[in-house]
Amino acid sequence: MPLTQESPNHPHELFDPIYGIIDLSHPLLDDLYHTRAVQRLAHIYQAGITAFIRPERQTTRLEHSLGVLALLQFLDAPLEEQAAGLLHDVPHTAFSHVVDFVFPNAQHTYHEVHREELIADSDLPACLERHGLDWRTITESDNFSLLEQPLPALCADRLDYFLRDGLALQLFEQAEVNAFLESLRKVAGRIVVGTLDAARWLGEAFIAADDAVWCSVQEVGWYACMAEALRAAMAANLLTEADLRGTDRALMMRLRAAPIPEVQHWLARLRPEVDFVRVAVGGDLTVLPKVRAVDPPVLHDERILALSELDPAFAALRSNYIASKQGAWQLRIISA
Repeated sequence: MPLTQESPNHPHELFDPIYGIIDLSHPLLDDLYHTRAVQRLAHIYQAGITAFIRPERQTTRLEHSLGVLALLQFLDAPLEEQAAGLLHDVPHTAFSHVVDFVFPNAQHTYHEVHREELIADSDLPACLERHGLDWRTITESDNFSLLEQPLPALCADRLDYFLRDGLALQLFEQAEVNAFLESLRKVAGRIVVGTLDAARWLGEAFIAADDAVWCSVQEVGWYACMAEALRAAMAANLLTEADLRGTDRALMMRLRAAPIPEVQHWLARLRPEVDFVRVAVGGDLTVLPKVRAVDPPVLHDERILALSELDPAFAALRSNYIASKQGAWQLRIISA
């Protein structure tokens, strides 16, 4: 899938393969886009360690952040919310959510917990101050209801990574995405799906993507192996937690050059032919994955109802799927 690209004839426009034109003509958005903090995201992969194993997963967090901005513009979000969308991933460490396996937490919120300290050391506070904005307000995603919502609600962040990964992995086609986008509505500052069919498509496709990608046994296993490599490097004083504020490839080069057998042991497991299986006891790894399943709000007979309230079959599908993934996993490594 083509990457987000600059438009040669319009210097304040970018072209995104999902949404089309992204408008950066407002000085605030243009200045933020060119900050070091935002440009660093071009060197952080959305898929963490999986991007080093599966080339089709090499979407960057900059591409995703621009996609979130584009979706917020599509929804006619206020300018400050658009700015927040562009900045929402700035606190991510190298290898993205791998850090949540290094320092295990079931909600995978390391970057949110450490948001203020990571942003305070960047060039964003000064940039936002020049535009008369409080950086703590703009960089707190929870202040913006279109940008961020807790599961199982819809938000621009969640929808963009779903659409972007689903297209990259050919889980669905651009025509399906276009039809879905046309169904979206903004009601009282929230994202709502306008038809029952579009809501079912989203609910079922989101579960399929989570099972195939974000909460698949293989991807969770690779994340856990990378976390073990990072922990071993930190135990040997090769890396510190602060080093995780760097970029993916630079940090990977340091790890691959490390003369530490345990680091190399775990890096050797990061190959396509290495797979994993869940076991009841005696696993090689214990992990806390994050299961994701939306329950789209639907505009139905002039009311907004969750899809699970309108479709008992979807309610059962979603409930059973979540139950199948929740809790700590024991994983056994299988090498081809």
